[in-house]
Parts: sequence; structure tokens; C-alpha cells
Amino acid sequence: MSGKGANRYSSKSLLIHTKFDVPRQYFEHDDRGLSRSGGSSDGGGRSYLYRNAHRGGGKFRGPGGRGGRNNRDSGWDDDRSGRYPEGHWRAGRRGGRGPHGHRGPQYKDEDVEMGGSNTNRRQDMYKNQGRHNRDYRNSRVLSNNPKSKLGWHKILIRDAASLNKQDVLDSIRNLVNEPFIPVMYEVEGKNLVFYLEDNAPASLAITEISRRITMPSGQRLTIHSNRSPPPNRPLTQAQREVVTRVMSERYSVELKRLDLKNFHNDPKLVKEGIFCPLYRQPNMQIVIDIVVSNVPQVTEIDLSFNKINSLDQLDRLVAACPALTRLSLKKNKIVNESTLDKLTGLGITELILEGNMVCDRFRDPESYISAIRKRCPKVTYLDGQELPKPIGFEVDDEVSTLPASIPCYYVQDQAKELITIFIQQYYQIFDTENRQPLAAAYSEHAVFSLSCNFPETGPASRYIGLYMSENRNLRRVSNSERREKLVVQGRAAVAAALSNLPLTTHDIASFTVDVPVAEAQLMVAVVSGVFRQLADRAPPVRFFSRTLTIVPEGSGLCIANEQLYLTTATVDQVKRAFKDPPATAVALGSVTHAAAEPTAAASDPSEAVKQEMIIKFSEASGMLPQYSQMCLEQNGWDFQKSAEMFSHLKAENKIPPDYFPQSPQS
Repeated sequence: MSGKGANRYSSKSLLIHTKFDVPRQYFEHDDRGLSRSGGSSDGGGRSYLYRNAHRGGGKFRGPGGRGGRNNRDSGWDDDRSGRYPEGHWRAGRRGGRGPHGHRGPQYKDEDVEMGGSNTNRRQDMYKNQGRHNRDYRNSRVLSNNPKSKLGWHKILIRDAASLNKQDVLDSIRNLVNEPFIPVMYEVEGKNLVFYLEDNAPASLAITEISRRITMPSGQRLTIHSNRSPPPNRPLTQAQREVVTRVMSERYSVELKRLDLKNFHNDPKLVKEGIFCPLYRQPNMQIVIDIVVSNVPQVTEIDLSFNKINSLDQLDRLVAACPALTRLSLKKNKIVNESTLDKLTGLGITELILEGNMVCDRFRDPESYISAIRKRCPKVTYLDGQELPKPIGFEVDDEVSTLPASIPCYYVQDQAKELITIFIQQYYQIFDTENRQPLAAAYSEHAVFSLSCNFPETGPASRYIGLYMSENRNLRRVSNSERREKLVVQGRAAVAAALSNLPLTTHDIASFTVDVPVAEAQLMVAVVSGVFRQLADRAPPVRFFSRTLTIVPEGSGLCIANEQLYLTTATVDQVKRAFKDPPATAVALGSVTHAAAEPTAAASDPSEAVKQEMIIKFSEASGMLPQYSQMCLEQNGWDFQKSAEMFSHLKAENKIPPDYFPQSPQS
């Protein structure tokens, strides 16, 4: 080598043939900046190496420099992206990371046969290469992790077609610790092949024993493993018969249960070399045909662990298997909610979808349950959990019409007798000018509130000012202090509030009474009907609803809480209002009379009747309940006799004032 400083380099050189077939010499110190002329100098003694490296004329990029080598004559791969050969290390500005750091093997999961040809190696590299290292045929990401179990692998045993398949398989199992199930184990040309599903560790372990197994014939087994799509072959008629036989063995006659769990890995199918995955529509169609033709009485089908992503064939079971009540689709590949539409019409009561991606697509459990009930309304167990009862009407299939409605509802007959007498007596006093006796019907700490909703204009708006001052409608009253003041508390205050309301007359024939709760310590009654005010001009007909909470107090029952709601009556209510005279209003009166007759004649009435008589006597006499009870007891619970005795003593002014409610002192 000529030129200044040439003695600094070793005289030993390497002779490399490039693709131009021109011998080219490079010294051991490869400056990677030599020109195509071999690094000759120009006339001024400055070499092309110096000029190209320091003036930007070359493509060489050293550590921290710019540009990149792209010399077609260098023997490197023809890649203009600056990529270096596999295994080449070159540090960047930040050490071994980044685009110029250490690069591992270019092709992942690559099985290299050191004694094989370059052609086979290039084919394997081509199969496995890709920017994201994805096997698009199998739609799964290929991982460098040997413990990854995703994907299919094809195991090829070279030149083993003449050997006994079982002996070969047993020899492999003896040296491999990883368990595996060979799928489609068969002869392919001169080779033996089988597939592994989601078992990359076993695939790696099998390839590691290549050339380590010697058969009795003296042949060593050469084993290769490559990523592969799952095998796809249609079933022959003979194979369909085997599938039918296996399904019959998986069917329980006593339980009427068909177990198709992990069906394609059934040992008997594997032994026969049959691969029948149910995620393929032709195979699922064959299985459903067998079910429909042979076991239409099936009540339970287990399709779990089959990688099913479509339910297109299951809709045939709606008409063919009406007794089907349990279906398991656990651990499959159902992704979209629309896939579940194929379940519509199935009369199943138990469904298992756990382990499918579709279960994670719902924002909350309620949405998940609603989506299932929309398609299968009879489902009561979902993923092993009992579902809450749906909110709505529960109508049996045999019932074609709703039951007839009733005007009044009483949870107990005794409550009916008690409440009807109370209501009649209450409104007999309420529709008078003096409402003070109603104080006896309320407990000492009673609570009362009035809310109303009337139109602001029109005929129905007349006289609303008499109610609006005490209106506690929460939509109109937003001030919390005013809301509290509008709640009337105390027996005397409640009686005063009722007396301040306008004079009214009620249509008892329009009353409806509901008593949903009737216990010894609590009773709830809802009374509704129509009324109108007593005014000079024709007043409008209005609707009322009273919610009464009744509790025992002393020896009787009193109202502890009352909510009165007033509004305008409907057109139909106005048409029917006050059509019958008060004497014929038997909606409550007939019940009252029927209950009163045995009360007066009974010598030892029941406790419920006694309480009824105490309340009635208290309201009629104005005495406190405990003194009314004393009067009835002294007269043998004869209501008529007690009333006559009370009238006689009151006329003679022999009843103490303490027997009556005391007016609050000012």
C-alpha cells in the first residue's frame, strides 16, 4: 500500500470475492470508507478514504456521525435503509439501545439446520420474517418466548415414512418431558408429520432432540418444526361415522346431556387421525345434523373449550331441540355481541359465556344481563350465578289475558272491616263545619302535609288560593326552611290545619281503598276519590289521595302520618262524580253495616273487632280511646248500650272533662 502512513497497517491482507467477481484486497483494519478504487490516493497524497469520510462524500457513518454505509461492492446485503448484517453490533450515542444499538437475530423463532442447504434456510427465513413478526395465516403474534403457547406448529420427521408411526412417536415421548397431543399424525411423501396446537414449549423440546433418536433400523430421526396454520381437511364419510360414534359415547341418556367439551382433542379422534374442530362451520354443521337427527330430546349441551367464534348453526336448535335448557359456551372465541343473536328463541334457563371476549365488552353487569335476557328471556342462571328477577310483569305462557282489576285491595279481611268503618266515620266529620273531633283520630305526635297541583288558568283554577298557601309540592317549594314549616306536627296542629281547609263534600261512591300493609304494629292505607268545595257558584270537581300510616296508641289505633295530595279530576271522573245520592253510596257503607251488626250482638268479640269498636266509639263520643274502651267494657262490649249510657251521663254532666281531648292553651 502506497501513500503516507502506509507502514502503520499490517501487511497481511484478506482476499474477498464480491458479486462483481473482481478480487479486492482489504487490510485487517477495515476503515469502511475506502472508495471503489480500493482506497487509492489522489495526486496530492490525500486518499479517497480521508476525503470521503471527512467531507461527506462517502456513505460511511461512524459512531455519532451521519450517513450510513450503502456500498453495493462491500459484500453486505443490498439494503439502503442502513440495516447491518444479522449479529452485527454497533453502539449508538446512547449505548446499546435505539436504532443503532444491538440488534438480535433478524428472524425470530427460526429453526436453522446447520447441515442443511442454504435454500431451505432461506425459505424458513422468508416464512418467519416480518416487521411485527406476525403469522398472518394463523392470525397470532409469534413470540420469542419459548414458553409462549400461542399458535400452531408443524412437526416434520424427515425420511421416516417407512418407519412405524407409533414407534417413532413413542421414541419422541421418551425423550421429551413436555406433554403434547399430536394432531393429524400421518405420512406426507417421504416424511412423517403432525401438528401441535398452542404448545410451543413442546415444539421446541421436540426439535432439540433431532438426531438424538436412533431407530432399530439404524436410522437417526431428523426433526424440524415450523410455524403453521391449523390443518384444514374436510371429513370423509368414514370419518363422519367415527364422529357420530364418539358423540354417542359422550351422550348421557339418563341426564340427556351431550358433552362436546374440547371435542377436537378427544383421544379417540386423535387416535383415528381425525381433526374435527367445531370452530369451522362445516364441522359444526355435521355435529348439529347428528344432534337433530339422533338426540332431539337433549336438555344440555356443553360446547366449552372449542375456540368457537360463530354461532351460525345453533339457531337450528330452536325448533329441533325444544327441551334444551342448558348451554355452555365457556372459554371460546366469541367477540361481538351481535354473535349472540343466534341464541334468540332458545328456551334455555342456564347459559355459560365465561371466558369469551364478548363478556368484557359490556360497561357493567347490568348491561351484560340485559343483553342476554333480550335474546333469552328465560335465563335464570348466567355464568353459574343466579340472576335477580327482572323488573316487570311476570306472565305465564298459559295466561292469555291479565286478571280483572279490583277497585280496592286489602291484604287481610280484618283490615278491610277496620278501615272501612274508619273511613266512613272520618268523612262524616270531615264534611261538616266542625272538624275538631278529628283530633281523636291522630296520635299525639302526628305529622301532616298537603301538596297539590292545579292549573293556573281556566275553570279548574278557581279557588286554588285556598290551598296554595299550604302547598308543599317539592317541585315548587325549593327553600328547605319553608319545606320544614309546611310539615304540620302534633295532634292539635293537625286538627287546626284540617279545619282551615275549605268546606267540602266527598263522593263516597268514588272511593278506592288499598291496604298493602296490615301488621299488629303498623298499617298503611291509601284512600282516593273525588270531592268538590261548598261555594256560591258551581265548584270544580277535584281528585284527592290520602296516604295514612296507622299505629297503635293506647288501647286503639291512630294516624301517625298523613300525606294529602289534591289535583284536578279527569274528564271521566267528572262525568261519574256525584251521580248517586249519599244514601245509596254503598261502596263503603254496605261493608260497614255488615261488620257492625255482629259487633253489637257479640258477647265476646275478637281483639280486632274490639279495636274497631273503640275507634268508632271514640269518634262518635269525642272521648279519648282509653275511656271509650272503659265504657264499652263496662257495658259488655254492647255498642248500642254503651252509646245510650254515654248519652245519659253526658246529659247529666257526669262525664269528667279529662275524658275528652284538651284544647292547647294559648
